[in-house]
Amino acid sequence: MKKTAFIITVFLVIALTGCEKNWLDINKDPNVPTVAEPNKLLTGTQVNFGYTFGQGNYIGNDLLSYVHQLSSREVDQYSMSATGSIGNTWANHYAYVVPNLDALISSTEPKGNTYYAGIAKLMKAYSYSVMVDLFGDIPYSEANILGNIAPKADPAAEIYNNLFVLIDEALANLSTTPASNLLKPAIDDIIYSGDIGKWIRMGNTLKLRLLVNTRLAQGSITGYTQKMNDLMTANNFMLPGEDFEFWFSSTVTPDQRHPAFVDEYGGGQITYYISPWFYEIMKGLTINATNNPFPNIADPRVPYYWVNQLTGTAAAQNPTEYRHGAFISIVFGSIGPNSDYAQRESATMIGFYPCGGKYDNGTAAGDNGLKIAAGDGVAPQKFITYASSRFMLAELAATGVITGDAALYYEQGVRAALDHVNKVVGKTTKTGVPVIATSSISSFVTSLMGLYNAATIERKLEMIMTQKWIHNFFNPVDSYTDYRRTGYPILFDPKPGVVIIPINTEGQTNTESAVQLVRKYPKSMWYPQRETELNPNISQKTDLTAAKLFWDTRTYEY
Repeated sequence: MKKTAFIITVFLVIALTGCEKNWLDINKDPNVPTVAEPNKLLTGTQVNFGYTFGQGNYIGNDLLSYVHQLSSREVDQYSMSATGSIGNTWANHYAYVVPNLDALISSTEPKGNTYYAGIAKLMKAYSYSVMVDLFGDIPYSEANILGNIAPKADPAAEIYNNLFVLIDEALANLSTTPASNLLKPAIDDIIYSGDIGKWIRMGNTLKLRLLVNTRLAQGSITGYTQKMNDLMTANNFMLPGEDFEFWFSSTVTPDQRHPAFVDEYGGGQITYYISPWFYEIMKGLTINATNNPFPNIADPRVPYYWVNQLTGTAAAQNPTEYRHGAFISIVFGSIGPNSDYAQRESATMIGFYPCGGKYDNGTAAGDNGLKIAAGDGVAPQKFITYASSRFMLAELAATGVITGDAALYYEQGVRAALDHVNKVVGKTTKTGVPVIATSSISSFVTSLMGLYNAATIERKLEMIMTQKWIHNFFNPVDSYTDYRRTGYPILFDPKPGVVIIPINTEGQTNTESAVQLVRKYPKSMWYPQRETELNPNISQKTDLTAAKLFWDTRTYEY
């Protein structure tokens, strides 16, 4: 009895003292924290962020056809609907990326953990800037406010101005060292591994991107000239190799390979057809691209961008629509007799560089489709690359917005674009993929610079934007924005409604195939149908050809 009483007494003492020290606080589950852990939240958010504007089920998949890098039956005739990839990108941005970034900011900034807050603000600014570029007026000031299920859409120009403020806040955060006892980003930052200097340079480059996009609408940006002068004076932009991008890996379970690799090499049909227009520009051909800015100059990136399944003389699976030797594809807007045949075993496929697929060594990748899966899916989702930053500066210098050597910026951009292909080569787990040789790079650059130096000012701008377009293969959001605001690159627009089908074999002559484009070029994207159905403050657009962005000041009709 005394022993029992002693045990009860000891238990009560432990229980009472334990309550004071929260040892037995059953209301706190260590597996369900109420405060976000920044190192865990950052990693998960960057993964979601990496998918938002890319391929797979997101807008970067279908938008590739709008910038004529691919031809797709699914979104032929600029036919993206208000559901599907548009809705997925919108949902990922508003339901995952923004709430997680806001949670990261609110859980770190008040504690003085400025590095995490600064990174989150830069990612938020980038994500919102692309959403504005795609949709125009969108929810911003009332987005992610608890209890507000119908946020209003803010004017696009107003959001842009707010993003400059957000970027400046981020740069101030990143320039303030957190206390030594606070957690700092390291390997949990899967973009820059906690290198704050790289994040600062990325922030300056992001600000440059916004100023470039608004070059023809400077009056819409508060203090545009001062912002540009300050950036150029500081000159603290991305350095070579400091690309802002998200890398997919070769891991199969769970599947972390590039979504386009999974679709193209693991699917039952060809998902991506290389646009014959893109093909001709990169090959230096003038069959349909009669005013190709790079005539007779074959781009050394071709065997990295796509891969031919057949040799130049091998019989195709079915009658082909567009064939030039080993290259087989379909034409955007075609109503020709061979446009709908299946070509899983014959069509040229996206290759190594865009998705970690197959490198084209010239021997034909396929054996009736059985060998095409040679690849590992290791490739980046590009957001802003060093090469793109050089092309931005080239554009600004060529148009007189800044002083500087436009030709030098252009050459740096081209060289960096080719170096980026070699960077992807360095990441692959596969053998047999060579780097682009230094001699090939030098020869290509020399040829391009010869054309550039002899060109008119307008032709020079076209060359800059076209090389940027080629580099941004599988980053179509920037190419879509660039085309709408500058008119470059020149995109496929057949007149009088035919495309020339080149000679396939000896003895044949060029033929023609009918093309009918029934929709004019969309100046922005539809709002997702679900958003317009559930949010009374968002009204669907009625005409995408009239729904221009504030920075789209050109008078044009595609």
